[in-house]
Amino acid sequence: MNAYRIYTNANVSTASAPRIMMTLFETALRHMRTGRAAYANGDYRTGGDAAERAASVVLGLQATLKHDIAPSLCEQLDAVYGFVVARLTLAIGTMSAQYMEEAERVFLPIVEAFDQAVASETTAPAVVAGGTGR
Repeated sequence: MNAYRIYTNANVSTASAPRIMMTLFETALRHMRTGRAAYANGDYRTGGDAAERAASVVLGLQATLKHDIAPSLCEQLDAVYGFVVARLTLAIGTMSAQYMEEAERVFLPIVEAFDQAVASETTAPAVVAGGTGR
């Protein structure tokens, strides 16, 4: 096993659930941006591969929604994820940077909101046994 794989496995096995989710959001967004640029440059193979990878990650995120815990939020996210996957699928079918850009434009605010939520969670004081963490 090479050093990079060992490092990656260690990062994944020690990362918190929110950090893993953030990595998935960032990965999907990176693939969308790669695909958009590739399609814009006429590199349809790279664009298609990137769109497929992005769609796969978004479908994985969609599968993690916990409708029993937050039904309204999950319903909204489910609709957004569905829209993003549909746009990525259109991008693949038409080899269009426009659809990749639309997927990215809709997905980006979710990534930013999750990033802010994770950041505020990690900077909030810990609450221990009803205390304020002081």
